[in-house]
Amino acid sequence: MRNNLIRHIAVALDCSPHSLASLNAAAELARRMHADLTGIFVEDLNLLRMAALPCSHEIRIYTDEPEKIDLLQLERSLKRQAREAESALQHIAKEFMVEHSFRVCRGMVPAEVILAAHEADLLVLGRSGRSPSCRKGLGSTAKKALAEGKRPLLLMRTGFAAKEWPVLVLYDGSTGSQQALSTALSLAEPGTLHVLILGETPEEAMLMEQELSATITRPETVIEYHRLPLHDGKTLARYIRMADSGLLVLSDRMRLPIETVHTLINEIDYPVLLV
Repeated sequence: MRNNLIRHIAVALDCSPHSLASLNAAAELARRMHADLTGIFVEDLNLLRMAALPCSHEIRIYTDEPEKIDLLQLERSLKRQAREAESALQHIAKEFMVEHSFRVCRGMVPAEVILAAHEADLLVLGRSGRSPSCRKGLGSTAKKALAEGKRPLLLMRTGFAAKEWPVLVLYDGSTGSQQALSTALSLAEPGTLHVLILGETPEEAMLMEQELSATITRPETVIEYHRLPLHDGKTLARYIRMADSGLLVLSDRMRLPIETVHTLINEIDYPVLLV
């Protein structure tokens, strides 16, 4: 039976390690949710424009002098990368037995990825891409998707397998956190779900834990509750790192300021599902 919320998953592909981790996660989720999977590859228009400039040169590791960038060679390289991305998609889709399609676009990479994924119910991105400037923190495409409110949004990184995810969800009683909890429960079954309750006071956090314990009955899911103060963003980041969760599920429609949520997502080097 198809999942009512996630029927179509889009994943951005550029053959970087984070991109390939995203593809594996997207395929695993598509299998679990009986969803279709679309791979998106963008030919970088900025790169092509730069290559067309008469002053553009490149320095290769095996040459002593800068060489003029060959625009035709760059075009062929992009086509080759697209074929490699499509081949990776076909391989993983066959392994996970999911329906799939592939789309090639040309333009500004962040804008084209988000536009191509407009009809998808979930967009999956690598936390960073090929650029050396985004080896720490989020890449430009992830930042744009986060800023423009594409939801749900899964930001992946290497070193995590979706089928082995322990799941941590942030809960403060708000509508956004209730949706995050519902999503986390569906991902953690069977398995262990860590619920981090954020309360204005210890008494409020205890009351929320009691209410959740009384209403959530999932025999195949082990639920562990933890409590932290609501507005201490630094303590929250430290706790998430110590918990070493595989996947963090949260919403930016919680009582936490949206700036705190986005800063947290940028700083922690874990997969994040924002709903």
